[in-house]
Amino acid sequence: MDEGFLIKQAQNGDVEAFEILIKNYEHTIYSICFNVLKNEADAFDAAQDVCIKVWKQIKNFENKSKFSTWVYRIATNQCLDILRKEKNKKTLSIHQNEDWVLEIEDKKINIEKQVEDAERIRILKVALDELKKEHSSIIILKDVKELTYEEIAADQNISLGTVKSRLFRARTALKNILQQDKEPYRSFWRHINREGGL
Repeated sequence: MDEGFLIKQAQNGDVEAFEILIKNYEHTIYSICFNVLKNEADAFDAAQDVCIKVWKQIKNFENKSKFSTWVYRIATNQCLDILRKEKNKKTLSIHQNEDWVLEIEDKKINIEKQVEDAERIRILKVALDELKKEHSSIIILKDVKELTYEEIAADQNISLGTVKSRLFRARTALKNILQQDKEPYRSFWRHINREGGL
C-alpha cells in the first residue's frame, strides 16, 4: 500500500493504517535504540515509546522531509533523552559535565550517520526484493555474507564460472532497479551523492 496514503490515513486517526505504516520501520527503530542504549530490554522499551510518539505526533508531519528520516530522528532523540536522564541521576563534577556534553554531541553525530545508513539498507532490501531469487541470493552471499566465489559455488552447487556470470547479471539488475527515477530509489542516490558517491 502506498506510504503517502497510509500517512494521510494515520493523520486522520486510522489506527490500522498506522500499524501497517509503522511495521515497515519497527526493526530499524529497534536497531537504532539498541546501538545507542546497548541493552536489549532498554532498546525494546525505547522502541515501543518511539512508536507511541510517532502515533501521537504524526499529525505534525508535514512532508518537508522523508517520513523515514522524521521517524528515525524521533528514535534518536528518544534515546538521547534516556541517556541524559540516566547521566543526570549521577553526581558529576564540572569537568565530568563538560565531558558528558562532548560525549552527547559525538553520539548525536554517530547516530545521524546510523540513521542514514539504516535508510540506505532499507532501500537496498526493497531493491533486492525486486530481483529474481537466484540473483538476490547470490548478492547476499557475496556482498553481505562476504563468501568467496569458491564458497558460493559449493553452497549453490554450481560451477565457478556460473557464480561469476550470475553475480555479474545480478549486480547489473540491481543497479538498473536502483537507477529507476522513482522513490525510494531517488532517496538512495541522494544519500550516496551527499557522501561523495560510490
